[in-house]
Amino acid sequence: MPQATLAAALPPGASLVVDTSVALAYLTGTEPTSALATELFDAFVATGRNAAALSVITVQEILVRPFRGGPAAVATAEGFLRHFAEIRLVEVSYDIAREAARIRAITGIRAPDALIIATALITGADILVTNDRSWLLRPEAIAPGLAIFLLADLVQG
Repeated sequence: MPQATLAAALPPGASLVVDTSVALAYLTGTEPTSALATELFDAFVATGRNAAALSVITVQEILVRPFRGGPAAVATAEGFLRHFAEIRLVEVSYDIAREAARIRAITGIRAPDALIIATALITGADILVTNDRSWLLRPEAIAPGLAIFLLADLVQG
C-alpha cells in the first residue's frame, strides 16, 4: 500500500484551521510531527497553496512557553504569529463562543479545544489540522461537516 502524504491529505485550495499542537510542532522542531508541520507551513501555507487560520486561543497557547523562556523566545514566537503573512488570526466572536459551548455540552472537551474547533466550523474551513487524537472520537458531534486531519497519522513508527 502506498504511504499517505501530506499533499494527498490536504488538497490544494483547501482552507485550513491549524491547531496549537501543529503550530508548536513547527516552532519547536523537536516533535515527531515537526517535519510535517514544517512542510505544512513552509510549502503549503507560505506559498499560498492552502489558506490557513489560527484561533487567538492558539496565540495564547503558543506564547506560554516563550514567556517562561525569556524575551528571545517570545520574539521568535511573535515573529511567527505577527509576520507569517499567509496566516489569518481569528478572534473569538459570539458565534464562535456559542459553537464552542455546544461542542463542550456534547463532548465535555476542554474549552480551548472547543474554541479552536468552533473557529474552524464558524469560519467555514475545509479541514482542521491537529495532533489531538481525542477530537476524532466523535467527529459527527464535535464538528459536523468538518474534516479533521490528524497530522500524526502520517508519522511512521
